[in-house]
Amino acid sequence: MPDMRYILITDEVHPFLPNGLQEMGFEVHYRPKIKPEEVLKVIDDYEGLVVNSKVYVGKEMIDRATKLKFVCRAGSGLEVIDLEYAKAKNIIAFNSPEGNRNAVAEFALGALLNMMRNISKSNVEVKSREWNREENRGNEVSGLTIGMIGFGNTARAFAKLLSGFDVQLLAYDKYYHGFSSGHVMEASLEQIFEKADILSLHLPLTAETSDMVNVDFLSKFKKPIWLLNTSRGKVLDTSAMLNGIKEGRIIAAALDVLENEKINALNPDEQNAFDALLADNRVFLSPHIAGWTHQSKLKIAEVLLARIKAVYAK
Repeated sequence: MPDMRYILITDEVHPFLPNGLQEMGFEVHYRPKIKPEEVLKVIDDYEGLVVNSKVYVGKEMIDRATKLKFVCRAGSGLEVIDLEYAKAKNIIAFNSPEGNRNAVAEFALGALLNMMRNISKSNVEVKSREWNREENRGNEVSGLTIGMIGFGNTARAFAKLLSGFDVQLLAYDKYYHGFSSGHVMEASLEQIFEKADILSLHLPLTAETSDMVNVDFLSKFKKPIWLLNTSRGKVLDTSAMLNGIKEGRIIAAALDVLENEKINALNPDEQNAFDALLADNRVFLSPHIAGWTHQSKLKIAEVLLARIKAVYAK
């Protein structure tokens, strides 16, 4: 490359990515502690931008990024990028869902078993010197029907793990069809409402999916369900879910994601909902770590580097 080209990395990534970019001839500015407002001030210097969830690449950012050729998400959620506006400005946008799909799948399986067998709950109780065997009698996954909403990378990896269990897997995806196999049946929402014992969400956050799982949606299930969300917090209406638990339509819920994950900066309504989540021992919470493994950190870096190389191979 005759002129020096700069890439800004705004979140922590595996060293494989900046090292690989340097080998390509880029000058890499690795600034995982940079604040979004600081990115706005310097973005005009960069040809490439790597983000996670901290920085939103919207119209204001893109208008200032006069040299930007590509922006990529270290992970799967492209809601942090205004894709239409980026495309209008000839900026290539992409993500790396293959990098953490196995991590999310393994976590989803663990969260499901934990929820149904009261593993973390009983651990806390025993450490508090409570020996509650009958109160923690659990339920087996085998023999149940699992409904998956969304059948992208993570759902397919989760389905692969579940193939070792004696379960019926029903999957609905509005934009992906023809994927029925020996252990997964492509299904309509109506079939999932009728047959599912467990609901697992694998949806991107878009205008279409925001609050998709609301009071009306949950009311359509014919049986009480266990609910698992490892996708995006805002696809699930927390108040509707809490209502469902209160009314017995939801047996328990395992949430790796929340509507607002800045738990120390909640508005009053969000704080009330969060307090209700904390108070209910039928709700199992984790801090958005489903895709957060040492292995996925490297895999994401490998996927991104390959895609950046592909941009410059054109």
